Amino acid sequence: MSIGSCGLILIALRLGGSADVQSRVVQGLVTGIGFVGGGAILKQDKTIHGTATAASIWNMAVVGAATGFGFYDIAVVLAVINFLALRLLRSVKQQLDKS
Repeated sequence: MSIGSCGLILIALRLGGSADVQSRVVQGLVTGIGFVGGGAILKQDKTIHGTATAASIWNMAVVGAATGFGFYDIAVVLAVINFLALRLLRSVKQQLDKS
């Protein structure tokens, strides 16, 4: 996700870098990632799975876009927050799944 998002932003910048071009590329990226993330969410009986995966997909796309635009500080912070959230909240999720 991140590499593809970064690539799309870099292409938009090379196409002229106008705000209009960048806006259309980001809009397309948002639509595409929303579609992919939505596909990661699965409903089975009364339970829903994949919401953390969908959120991570979204976040990694934003990390790639931030990198493409040259906002490396934002990209690093978002990547670290995503990693920590998935690692630190894993035990909480396992406990919730048991109950």
